[in-house]
Amino acid sequence: MLSEKEKEHLKCIAEKRYSSKRNAGISNIRSDGSVCSLSTDLDATGAEFFAAKILNQSFDSNIYVNGDAGYDFKINNKSVEVIWLGRDKRNNLPRKTGNLIVNPHEPKRWANIYVVVKGGFDEGYEIVGWTTHEDLILQPQRNFGFGLRYAMNITMLNNNLSELMGV
Repeated sequence: MLSEKEKEHLKCIAEKRYSSKRNAGISNIRSDGSVCSLSTDLDATGAEFFAAKILNQSFDSNIYVNGDAGYDFKINNKSVEVIWLGRDKRNNLPRKTGNLIVNPHEPKRWANIYVVVKGGFDEGYEIVGWTTHEDLILQPQRNFGFGLRYAMNITMLNNNLSELMGV
């Protein structure tokens, strides 16, 4: 769980990142048709902070023109992108199942390692697992309605965090 002090700090960061992206002309409608809101940015920022904290890494709280730096932190000099699993559109509850999805046409969002986190800012977070970019792109690309994407079902992720730290 996040402390109240951490939550207040993360709310400020999420608000500034959201505003930074909108001020830079970045649409709040993603290429997959989903809508980015302050609420989703808060959930995703919380997931990044949680993963960094659990993995004993420094959280990058800087505000960039595009919101964040692209990857979230490094482990053993390898870039790590935290992927928040999102919320179910039907009931707005955090997803418990799903896929790690990475757009092959957005290399800025690629990383050496992907860590998938489920949960939400108010509900709390949990690391589901992780994979490398090399293992992800070996999987067949899937079309979720917005073109082919790199995809891996979360049941296929490695959940050994000790192994992640040794990658």
